[in-house]
Amino acid sequence: MQVSKFDTKVAVWLAEDEPGIIGKSWNSLVFFRHNTFLRDFSIGRLLSWLSRLAMSTSGPAITHFIFKKITLAETAIASCVIFALFTINSLLEQWLKRKSSVVDAASAETWVRIGDLISSVKSSATPAQVRDSSITATLGVIEGYARTVTRSPKGEISVSLALYDGESTSKMKIKHRNPGNERPIGRPVRNLNKVLGHIACQSGPGARVVDDLKDFGKEAMFSPTQSSRNYRSLLLIPITSSRTKKIKGFISIDCARPYAFYRNRAKQLVVTCEPLIDHIQEQC
Repeated sequence: MQVSKFDTKVAVWLAEDEPGIIGKSWNSLVFFRHNTFLRDFSIGRLLSWLSRLAMSTSGPAITHFIFKKITLAETAIASCVIFALFTINSLLEQWLKRKSSVVDAASAETWVRIGDLISSVKSSATPAQVRDSSITATLGVIEGYARTVTRSPKGEISVSLALYDGESTSKMKIKHRNPGNERPIGRPVRNLNKVLGHIACQSGPGARVVDDLKDFGKEAMFSPTQSSRNYRSLLLIPITSSRTKKIKGFISIDCARPYAFYRNRAKQLVVTCEPLIDHIQEQC
């Protein structure tokens, strides 16, 4: 019996085998492509950049070909200098734009203090009628911090809570999503045996990262809730019952970009959001 690409990739994913030098180099290149200023690359932007470059280097060419004021060699040198200055300026503009949108260290510490505050309040003190709204609000806090860590604009990050139906592990529903999330809530999760969050739950309580969903083949490229699927990378965090210690479901933090949680980002998210995750577990 032939093993599918999905099953092969899942086996490697669960084994958490470290890639070789070539694999690490490739992962770093893909991360750089999708998580730096290069992620804004498009044909339209390239054409715009080339047109601006042509205008900035037109001066030496006009001076040489029309006014005959400088030699061809001087024209080439001047054009190269302008080209280099123009490129550096463009890169600096993109870097400053990204830097200005990222929360500074003092603000990032605020997220830690929010977690400390929530963990200082007993979850049992939350009235039953407001527990759903408490979970939704907490998912919103996790979304905000995930946007900070991954340097993502509003709408690129989604945080969901999926729970099994009772004691069964064969049925699951999306119970909560972060505020403002337009994806459906309450729908049964279909094709559960192909849902990586469910597979992560069955393998144990540890958090798992999916760098690029496309790596798992066509079998993974579907929406479990039959809504539009616009994510490529995932951070899956199984949650356990505070009473039975059994896995009840998982928190999914997904991003429209691949490799959004690569390197130390996933660990940073899980560690900082641990009080928030504990709060959600106690509310379920």
